[in-house]
Amino acid sequence: MRLPPFDYERPETLERALKIKESFGNSALVMAGGTDLVVNLKHRLLSPSVVLSLNRIPALQEIQIRHDALVIGAAAPLEKVADHEAVRQHFPVLRDAIRSIGALTIQHYRGTLGGNICSLPRCIFYNQSLFWRTSKGLCHRTGGRDCLALPGSSSCQSICSGDTVPVLAALSAQTVLSSYRGSRTVALVDLFSGKGESYLNIAPEEILTEIRLPLPWGKLAASFQKIAFRSAVDFPLVNAAAAAFFEGNNVASIRIALSACGPRPLMVKDVEALAKGAAPREDMLPEIARAASKLAEGVVIENSIASKDYRVKMAGVAAKRAARAALGL
Repeated sequence: MRLPPFDYERPETLERALKIKESFGNSALVMAGGTDLVVNLKHRLLSPSVVLSLNRIPALQEIQIRHDALVIGAAAPLEKVADHEAVRQHFPVLRDAIRSIGALTIQHYRGTLGGNICSLPRCIFYNQSLFWRTSKGLCHRTGGRDCLALPGSSSCQSICSGDTVPVLAALSAQTVLSSYRGSRTVALVDLFSGKGESYLNIAPEEILTEIRLPLPWGKLAASFQKIAFRSAVDFPLVNAAAAAFFEGNNVASIRIALSACGPRPLMVKDVEALAKGAAPREDMLPEIARAASKLAEGVVIENSIASKDYRVKMAGVAAKRAARAALGL
């Protein structure tokens, strides 16, 4: 399949990139590694006037500890992030999520952390060739007035599938959105709108430039669990991540996040009070599984190659596995 026609910009400074984005807005698509974008361009899912490459901007590939946070440039290659000493020391769970993404060639040469976060949501009715989609009619994402996966829905219900997303959500990550006029900080969970047709809360003139992970204030244990049909080179059916802080032998706080259920990551908040201040117990795990499945039940629809019932059940399974590992049970 051929790429559609577009202009290609490859600035060497962030200031120049932001100026281009200011001028072109939504008609300029940002490309970091291009592993997701190029495929979607070939499928005619996107039709930009300009493709704006960030891979010549060193500032967007830096990884450093700044004050009380690990700051990762949005265009930092996945392999660089996974191998960074600070990630190994403080956030090995992020390495686990990165290792589950695509093939090693994607991790080594192309994929970026920002690109994985911003990857286009998926749906069996949308992520197809133009020829295939033409036979099905238009959906919200392609200019229609309905959702082919959930008729009557007022918005697109495609799936947020970035493997790093639930880990970053569980770790309370913040994102920095920059424009030519300035920057703003948004919690990663709030970066996602919940509407697949405009799935990110990023203004037309903004670019995701940084991801900030607060350094652990105590003993941290975390786990990432991915359920997919294949063990490699596959998008998730369900992802779950758990991050638990400890004071002595007791749980000070726990955060559990799900993704690949709907257009945004889900926080399983019902379990936070269950474990807080208590020593980890085996009987916590069934409660966590039930809370995760109940949360997924209200979000998951038939927009994947796996059934809704299976993915809802696996949400509980993945959350239970993540919690078990994080709590040391």
